[in-house]
Amino acid sequence: MKKQNLVFTPLHVWHVSHLDAMSLFLTTCEVAMPVRGCIGATADAILTELAADTAACFAQVHRQRKSPLTKEAKVLRKQCTDLFSEIKRTISFCAKSSRESLCAAGKELLFFFEPNWNINKKPFLTQVQDMILMLDKYNANPDLLALGKKIGIDALMIQLEADNARLSSIYFKRNEEVGSRPASGTHLRPAANESYMQFCTAIEQAARYTPNDELLWLFHNMDQLRKDQHEHLARKEKKKKSK
Repeated sequence: MKKQNLVFTPLHVWHVSHLDAMSLFLTTCEVAMPVRGCIGATADAILTELAADTAACFAQVHRQRKSPLTKEAKVLRKQCTDLFSEIKRTISFCAKSSRESLCAAGKELLFFFEPNWNINKKPFLTQVQDMILMLDKYNANPDLLALGKKIGIDALMIQLEADNARLSSIYFKRNEEVGSRPASGTHLRPAANESYMQFCTAIEQAARYTPNDELLWLFHNMDQLRKDQHEHLARKEKKKKSK
């Protein structure tokens, strides 16, 4: 891979809200920890600092901004995950069926769902929004709807769409609620921001000049998190301008 291609998606970290920044930093730490032995001594030291700075800032933000809607959102997210798991089990079972028509339907649905097969492992907001896009594509395709009915996932898909819509509503309602409260954790945010930016710089340089499979995997996962946050910021700005 060419060096010039390994550049992180631009992201103005200071424009990201406290809650979204904490989610970005925490998720970055989560994806980096399993491969930290392969990222080099400098990046590893910065990762330790990032984890500590993020934990301190998150603890204060969480204490001051805890919302009663959080528990409801967690319960509903699990409900959506369980529903999608049932849908996947049905599709996988049918794809292995000895009945030719059922097997063909299962395989075609498997092909459609494959890009989002592990959607539940994505960050909260990404899961909700990617699920909406997937369901929109599914509902817009009469052939897929017919296949879903054939293998018996039509009712499950309808329920999944309804539950995911509720989850999306609760997520943004919660963010709006906590966003209207006074800012918290502001004196701890600069340290977390600085550690995150330093870590991104270290990983970008390591991936370009001393690459290995684990580093490249981490780079692309971190870049996807940045892309998701960049798109989220763009949507918020567009919504603000439309008011």
